[in-house]
Amino acid sequence: MSKTLDKMWVRFGIYMSLVVLMIVIVFGLFVYIDQENNFTEFMDSLPVQEHNEMLRLIDLGMKNSDRALEIRKQYYTKEPSDLIESIISGVIASLLLGLIAALMSAKLFLMPLNSIIETAEYIAKGDLSKRVDTTNVTGELLHLIKQINFMAESLDQMDYERKQSIAATSHELRTPLTILQARLHALNDGVITPSPTEFHDLLYHTEHLVRLVGDLYTLSTIEAKALAVILTPLNLNELLLKFVPSYIQRAKNFGINIQLSGENAYILGDEDRLRQVLTNIIENTLYYASEGGVLEINVSKNKEYVVLELSDRGAGFSDNEIKWIFNPFFRGDTNLARNKPGVGLGLSIVQTIVTQHNGNIEVFNRSGGGACFRLLFPLATPTEHS
Repeated sequence: MSKTLDKMWVRFGIYMSLVVLMIVIVFGLFVYIDQENNFTEFMDSLPVQEHNEMLRLIDLGMKNSDRALEIRKQYYTKEPSDLIESIISGVIASLLLGLIAALMSAKLFLMPLNSIIETAEYIAKGDLSKRVDTTNVTGELLHLIKQINFMAESLDQMDYERKQSIAATSHELRTPLTILQARLHALNDGVITPSPTEFHDLLYHTEHLVRLVGDLYTLSTIEAKALAVILTPLNLNELLLKFVPSYIQRAKNFGINIQLSGENAYILGDEDRLRQVLTNIIENTLYYASEGGVLEINVSKNKEYVVLELSDRGAGFSDNEIKWIFNPFFRGDTNLARNKPGVGLGLSIVQTIVTQHNGNIEVFNRSGGGACFRLLFPLATPTEHS
């Protein structure tokens, strides 16, 4: 019963039914009182003999007897128009009271909508801190308000991260460019002697710029809904066997040992985009979970899906980080996270690419410590075509 009453249309129907019932009752009372007043006036207008006779008839329960009707017919002076006037007056009074009751009910019922409109106006003006009040709200309206508040919270968080990331992106671009400019000037002027080490450092900063610009370009194509994904049958395990060895030495430089295991499993995938997925997740692990010392990569399959898991032994994620981790420009809660390279685009790009592979990605903290990225792709066959 309580669940039924929580439905907005049920409560609105009950309110309107009560208003209609009140109109009927008020009209009935008005007509009844008017008739009683008319009857009192009629009794007062009777001669003494007929007055006493009517009192006796009323006492005997014969108010509508032939004799009583005869007395009324003889002495009742009200015209039919007077009765119509009384009915009209009753209708007007009832409608006025009903209108007042309906307006009060509507105001009470629609009060949460006023709060929603007010909040929407604040958000439209750029104030993303405004929230809709949920006091004394139930049912569908409560659900609607919670969704609006969640939307406002998401927009507020995204706006904050966007402002933070604009500054971070500027810094990320400026730092390697400044270094490259200074060292190239020094090489050109003969201040620095060309050497393999110097060229390696220059290449490192150049590759960092390429990755950053590549992420920004990928993000722009995603927002323009123009990210191209060409799906063909490929063995995910073979892709890992070709790709992961290129990261072995880089991972060791961060103190991480990559452990690869799995079985042959085919999916419909875009090899270049999947390499981008692996690169972004592994880079995230190198920078944020290097203290764990291990990155396990495993491929398995069941009757429906191919499961790719990348598990580390780092500090894991907070609940808030897990909630927002795939949002563009989100870079984590800690100062450590914000001081690391990048602008928070990698995992957002990963989620989009996985989705375009008709797959799903989730992240969670392992019971033994560390975090795990789990990617699910529909199982395919070597001969299947997109």
